[in-house]
Amino acid sequence: MAHEIDGHGPGPALMPEASDVGRAQLDPFQRAFVEAPAGSLRLLAPAGSGKTQSLLWRCAELSRRADGKGRFLVVTFTRAARDELRARLKADDFGALASSVDVVTLNSWGWRRVRANHHSPRLLAGEYERRQLVQNTLQPVWKAYPAIAAAIASRPFVIDKVLSGLIDDLKSLGFDHEAEGFGQANDRIDDLMRLGLLARLEAIVDRLHELKILEDTRLETFLEAVIPFWKECCRTMLDQAMFTMEDQKYVAFLDVRRQIAEGRRPTGGSRYGQVLVDEFQDINPLDLALTRAIVELHVADVTLVGDDDQAIFEWRGASPHYILKPHEHFERAFATYVLERNYRCPRNIVAASQRLIVNNTRREPKRVVAMQTVDAEIDVFNAPTFTGSLDAVMAEVRAFVAAQRPGARLAILSRKRAQLIPYQVMMARENIPFCAAEDLQVFLSHSFDKLRHALQACAFARASFRSPTLLDDVLGLCDLVKRWPLKRAERDGLRRHLAAAKPKSYAEALDALADHRGPLKGVVNEDGGASLSFAEAIRRLFAAADVRGAIVALGAGFDGLDQDYGKSQEDIFHADPPFLYLAEYAERYGDDFQTFLDDLEAARETLARLPGEEDDADETWRRPIHLMTALRAKGKEFDTVVMLDVVDGVWPLRRAASLEAREAERRLFYVAMTRAKRRLVLTSSGRIGDEPAIPSPFLGEAGLG
Repeated sequence: MAHEIDGHGPGPALMPEASDVGRAQLDPFQRAFVEAPAGSLRLLAPAGSGKTQSLLWRCAELSRRADGKGRFLVVTFTRAARDELRARLKADDFGALASSVDVVTLNSWGWRRVRANHHSPRLLAGEYERRQLVQNTLQPVWKAYPAIAAAIASRPFVIDKVLSGLIDDLKSLGFDHEAEGFGQANDRIDDLMRLGLLARLEAIVDRLHELKILEDTRLETFLEAVIPFWKECCRTMLDQAMFTMEDQKYVAFLDVRRQIAEGRRPTGGSRYGQVLVDEFQDINPLDLALTRAIVELHVADVTLVGDDDQAIFEWRGASPHYILKPHEHFERAFATYVLERNYRCPRNIVAASQRLIVNNTRREPKRVVAMQTVDAEIDVFNAPTFTGSLDAVMAEVRAFVAAQRPGARLAILSRKRAQLIPYQVMMARENIPFCAAEDLQVFLSHSFDKLRHALQACAFARASFRSPTLLDDVLGLCDLVKRWPLKRAERDGLRRHLAAAKPKSYAEALDALADHRGPLKGVVNEDGGASLSFAEAIRRLFAAADVRGAIVALGAGFDGLDQDYGKSQEDIFHADPPFLYLAEYAERYGDDFQTFLDDLEAARETLARLPGEEDDADETWRRPIHLMTALRAKGKEFDTVVMLDVVDGVWPLRRAASLEAREAERRLFYVAMTRAKRRLVLTSSGRIGDEPAIPSPFLGEAGLG
C-alpha cells in the first residue's frame, strides 16, 4: 500500500521481515503505519479511527526490532489522554512494553527537567501567587518602566493579572528572552503571520495600548517598549527560581537547548530512540520548540499523530500549519500514513461531516470510510423564534432523561457560552440532573452578581419598596453606567450627597442623583450633565415594562456590563455577556421579577456544586445531561448531541471574516457534529432577539440544509 513522504514523493516499500503484531486486530491502514520502516512519520488519524491502538502497536513493533532494548517517549497534551495511554499499556498485549514507554504530558516532562536543574524551584500555579510575583519579585523591573509603573499605580489588581498573562503569552508564542537584539523578535512576528497567529499578538498589543502601557498599537512600539521589559522579567524569575505553569515547558526548552550546545547527549538506557506526539494539531509555538529540542537532544525519530481537520485551538496559539507542513518545522522528511476507517460515528454522520470539511483549503485531502452500517437520527429543527427552539430542546432533554438508559448521555453544544444560560436556568428549575464544563460558570462571576442585584433593585423600585440597601443599590448602578466603577473619592462624595437628601424611595434617590454637582468619572460636572446622564440611565431601567425589558435596558445603557475582551481577563462575564439569550428566555416571566431571580439563584447554586472537568471521576459527570461549548466537546462522544442556534453569525461567528477564520469555524462545526453516536439535533431560529436569522451555511455544505 503506497504512502507519501511530505514534499518528497513516494516512500520506500514496507520492511519485508515478519512482524509479531499479528495478534493485534489491525486494519490495513493501521498495519501499514505500525509496520512502517524506521524514520520520522506523520499519522493522520480522523476521529474514531483507532489512533491510540495504532500508536501503541507502533511502539511494540519498534521494540521488537530493537530486541526489546528501545525506549520511547509518548507526549500527550492532557492528563486524561496520558492516563488512557498508561491504562492501555497495562493490557496483556503491551505488558512487556510498559517499562520501555514513558507517557507524559509536555508540562510534566518539562517540570521534571526544571526540578532537576534548578535549586528549590517554586511553581506559581494560582492567580494569587502570580499577582504576588508581579507586585513583589518583579517590582524592581517594572519600576524602571514609567508607563508600566503608572498603570500599576492606577489599577494594580487589573495590571498585575495582565502582566502575569503577558509574560506567559509571549513564551507560548515562541519569543525567546535569551536572544540578543530585536532580530529574533522580528522573526517571531514574521512566523506568527505565516502561521495565521498574528491576531493573537495584536490582541495583546491592543490590550496594552488600552491600558496606556503602549502609546499606540504599532508592533514596532511593542517591540521597543515591551520586549526589553519582558526579557528582564524572565531573567529575574530564573534568578529567583520562580516559575509559572508555562515555564514548565519554556525553562525546560532553555535547559535542553543548553545541554545540546554543550554536547551532553543522553546515552544507553536514558536515550529515547523514538518520540511520539499525540494530538499534534493542538501544539503552539512553545510546544513545538520543546518537542524539537527533545528530538534533537536524543537524536530520535519522531512520529506526529493527529488530525488537521480537528485543529480547533488557534485561539490559544495552536496552528494547523504544524501538522500540515511538519517537514518545514522539523527540517526532515516525514512519511505520511492515513487511517481511513472511522469505527465510531454512524454512517450518515461520517458522510455529512466529510461533505462539510472538504470545503476547507488548509487541510490534507483524505478518504474516510464509515465502518458502522447504521445511520444516526439527524433532525434539523427550525423554529420561528428562539423560544420555540428552547422549548423543543427542553422537550428533547425531558424525553432523554425519562428514557433512563443506563450510561447514556446527551450533550447540548453551543458556539458561545451565553447560549447555554437559559438551559442551565430551566434545568435547575425543573431539577433535571446536568453538569456543565467549568468555562460556563458565568453565574458565579462578580459581574453576573451585579446584574442580579440590578434586577433586584429594579423589582424593589417597581414595587415602591424602600429597601434598606437603597443607597448602595443606586451607587452600584452608577458603577455600571460607565465602563469602569466610580473612583473612591467620587463614590464617597456621591454617597454623602444622597444620604443628605434622605430619599424615601428609589425615585427620590434618582432625583437627588440628578442634582449632584460633584465630580463623576473624572468630569467636573458643574452643570450636572454627568449626574443627569447617570440618573436617566437608571430611570430607563426602572421604567422597563417587564423582566425582558429590564435585561435589554441593562445591555443597552450600562457600559460596565458590556462585552469587553480586556475586562474578560478578570471576569468571564465580559467575554460574552448573556443579555440577548437571557432576555429572550425572560420573556416567559412577564413582570414577575422575583420568580426570575429565584430561578437564577437556583441555577447559581447548582453550578457552585459542580466539579471541574479534571475531576471527571466524580459521580456528577455520570449525569445524563452535559452542557458545554463545542470547544470543550473535542475528544468526547455522546449518544445524543444537540447543537444550538445553527444560524449564520453564530456558526460561523459573525466576526470570522477571513478565510482562515471561517475555516477554523468549519473545523469546530465538524468536531461538534462528529460527537454524536445515535442522534444529532441541530436547532435553527428565524429570529433571535430583534434580529432575523438565517440557517448556517455549514448546514448546506454538510447536506443537511
